Amino acid sequence: MEENKVLEKLSWITQSKLAPQPVTQEYKEQIYRFFENYVHFLQDNGFTTKEILRKGEKATDESQITIGDLTEQGFKFYAFGILKWIAKYDRAKDKDKAIGDFSFIEKELKEFRERHGG
Repeated sequence: MEENKVLEKLSWITQSKLAPQPVTQEYKEQIYRFFENYVHFLQDNGFTTKEILRKGEKATDESQITIGDLTEQGFKFYAFGILKWIAKYDRAKDKDKAIGDFSFIEKELKEFRERHGG
């Protein structure tokens, strides 16, 4: 796979024509906080090849995840769990609550490890 291929870049979301218009700072901050949460989840569980975001570092429109940022297991987990978590967040009525709700992704991680080891 192409190591530098970008899987996700926040500007794709915050500058999308599908984003709620007008795009508010509050909307952007929610997107940034959710990205920070799942990047730290990936990092904390050993799914990254490097530190994508340092502790306390804030996401921006330029924040991104590339294939090379993820271990082989991390790439599989991104597809298995993170994309489902993003879809669940997108459907949530209370975005602020959904941002900090790790129960879904913890269950996904448990299931992933049972199926794939590690």
